[in-house]
Amino acid sequence: MKAKKTKKAPKKQKFSFILTVCLLLVAGYFIISLINTQMDIKDRKNKVDELNAQYEQQVAENERLQDVIDNSDKDSYIERVAREKLGYVKPGEKVYYNITPNN
Repeated sequence: MKAKKTKKAPKKQKFSFILTVCLLLVAGYFIISLINTQMDIKDRKNKVDELNAQYEQQVAENERLQDVIDNSDKDSYIERVAREKLGYVKPGEKVYYNITPNN
């Protein structure tokens, strides 16, 4: 009886190659996920910075308006807003508008 020679080395090598490829794919997936997560974190930090800047501007505006309310120049503030934003004029007052184009 002759014993058949079996070559198990190629199977082991093939299994090792497949395992290596799978491990590389899994590692690549995790690296890409990590990069995407870092990019999301950076974007959200930028958004937080923008919102903080807007918040600081609004706080400053609120303080300015509170000073107007607390001080005695309410009438002058109301008159200025009425003239600038609403276009009101006093009776008999003539308003001239500059319509020449700015060069």
